[in-house]
Amino acid sequence: MKRVEIPIQGLGRLEFLYSRLEKLNNNARDYCLVIFAGDNGVSCENTSIYEPMSSYGIVKRHLEGNAPTAILLNRLGKKEYIVDVGLARQMENSAIIDHNIRRGSANFLDEDALEKWEVKKAIAAGQRIWDEIDYSRFDIIGLGEIGVANTLCAAALAAVMTANAPAVMAGKGSGDDKVIDKKADIISRALEFRYPEADNLLDLMARFGGLEIAALSGFILEAAKKQKPIVLDGFVTAVAALLASRIDSSVNTYLIAPSLSDERGHRTVLDILGLEPVFDLNINYGEGLAAAIGLFMAEITAKFHD
Repeated sequence: MKRVEIPIQGLGRLEFLYSRLEKLNNNARDYCLVIFAGDNGVSCENTSIYEPMSSYGIVKRHLEGNAPTAILLNRLGKKEYIVDVGLARQMENSAIIDHNIRRGSANFLDEDALEKWEVKKAIAAGQRIWDEIDYSRFDIIGLGEIGVANTLCAAALAAVMTANAPAVMAGKGSGDDKVIDKKADIISRALEFRYPEADNLLDLMARFGGLEIAALSGFILEAAKKQKPIVLDGFVTAVAALLASRIDSSVNTYLIAPSLSDERGHRTVLDILGLEPVFDLNINYGEGLAAAIGLFMAEITAKFHD
């Protein structure tokens, strides 16, 4: 008897994800997660549940396998690369890819977060990582970030780039709803005496940081050159993608947004990028967790259609 192939139906959002992979001619079998880590001086304004300039401790939990992202990737047997581009504290661990540019940025409420040459160096570091991880082994790569208060940096960047009020772009990050007004006020106060050029990305990133966001932008820019699909994480990686897209609009073609976070500005940034989130998991964790889940879902849906 001749076998009849029955098309797979009823997979909902997994089908949407598969259509994205199919357009990119990608089977999502082999993948990894790359996390860029740095510290931000504006964390001294205490808008996070974490101590200021304490990203070292978060990285340490990843290396010890105790962070949710690391637990998931270990279960999947997939690699997590952590790149230090701006941690305030040096880590003596061979598992860290060391591209430290400075020991944390300055507090953008008081002064520019970075020098322009530091921004350039961070972007270049993000681009170099592709060859350091031997990217040709992977079909698709996920992105994450570690940096206390980097949602505040990202909100400041997004507010200027989208011409939206800080109150529209600022979210709770790792804190609660009580810090949203405080974060919007910090950005507004910084903008009172700082006049960033919205179309000058070096100037913009120098004003607000952070090093991990600049490195993410460089990595995303290189994705377009390598024609390699990227799974973003949450708000911070989306803002990094928006920065990259202002340099090379073709990067949008290779981006997948796995989930919508409850950061106020996330949907706005994704809309500008022309990205529809695959799921609405309401994950606001950061650290590449949503990206890792997205990579796993991409692998599963690709296997369903194998």
